[in-house]
Amino acid sequence: MGQTKFSCFLILLLLGTKGVVAENPDQAIAFRFGGYIHAEFFTDSRRMLSAREGNVPLYPGRVLEDPDGNDLNAVRSTTFSLLSSRLYAGISGPMLLGARSSALFEVDFLGTGPTTFNLVRIRHAFVRFNWENTELLAGQYWHPLFIVSCYPGVVMFGGAVPYHVLNRGPQLRLTHTAGPLTLAGMLVTQSDFASPGPDGTGSTYIRNSGIPEVFGQAIVQWPDFLAGGSLGYLSLRPRTTTGNGYLSAETMESFSGNLFIRVQIPAISVKVQTIYGQNMAHLVMLGGYGEADLIDPERQIYDFTGIRAWSAWTDLETRTQPFRAGLFAGYSRNLGSDKPITGSSWARGSDIDRMFRISPRIQMVYGSTSFGLELLYDVAYYGKPDQQFGFEETTPAGNTRLLAAIRYGF
Repeated sequence: MGQTKFSCFLILLLLGTKGVVAENPDQAIAFRFGGYIHAEFFTDSRRMLSAREGNVPLYPGRVLEDPDGNDLNAVRSTTFSLLSSRLYAGISGPMLLGARSSALFEVDFLGTGPTTFNLVRIRHAFVRFNWENTELLAGQYWHPLFIVSCYPGVVMFGGAVPYHVLNRGPQLRLTHTAGPLTLAGMLVTQSDFASPGPDGTGSTYIRNSGIPEVFGQAIVQWPDFLAGGSLGYLSLRPRTTTGNGYLSAETMESFSGNLFIRVQIPAISVKVQTIYGQNMAHLVMLGGYGEADLIDPERQIYDFTGIRAWSAWTDLETRTQPFRAGLFAGYSRNLGSDKPITGSSWARGSDIDRMFRISPRIQMVYGSTSFGLELLYDVAYYGKPDQQFGFEETTPAGNTRLLAAIRYGF
């Protein structure tokens, strides 16, 4: 079945399937269907490095002059897109092993790469088992560093990436709640959001390491206050053979984590988060890794070192209805590597020293329909990195994006 026929079949299935209910209430199966149309119109003052026809803005293109001194990236553009519209099917299932079972399947139309937009993409697909205080989730879901209860409420698609994490992956997640404290452990692999490496971007490197990404997380929460942190370990095996045909078992091992807080008062919600990692390219953030020491010249075997990065953001939003106002501010910095990189490197934004974004917004919300207007001002400081990805001189490049959006939920 072709991709277009499969997409049509999937949409009809989501919209046309009816719920089935068993005679025994404990064995009942119920379906719910929904989604939204999300129309975005945006204009940029210069060329942006982005994904999916500009829907996911990352940072402005560097100043690049032609022989006459004209900036080749000073190109204004305008886009109208509906690619982030989505459909979902939720399933409430029977009791199993003393737990209530459920599942969720959600798709959008952003595709899985730069040439596959307008095609159906799986966002979430998981099954969940809920006991009184414990939950087990298996399937594709948000990466552990994406905190569902504390992420930016921006209008733009992408959740304020690359200052905040954008990643979903297949995983096994066990969560236990005791009063205000929630503890979770996750085993995560890679699919659409994968690490770069010698053979391009893909899940090969984490699969060849034989170890999934491992995370632990703790959150304390009361009605108007939430705080927590996460810590994770990632192992990649970038090469199994060297350029001259020898076996290579060297791995790139790294840590990442976050700290976050959310405070809600009657008039305003305040969220703050900081994220640090030694190799965060798969999270659509600055950073990556590279070949450091040539530990076996005859066999051309290198060890690896991470290109560290750090980000911090805050998001403020009024809690009024139907009008809301908000302000997002984010900052990210390339912290370089522990050791000089003497071979190849694979990183996102490897020629960026630091960058920031300031983004005010206003919204009108009427039930499941919203109208939003947002201004994004991005500045990235470009330079020529040394062997440890440090920068002495940098040149700024800035972009202003004006975005208007209509979301109609159903």
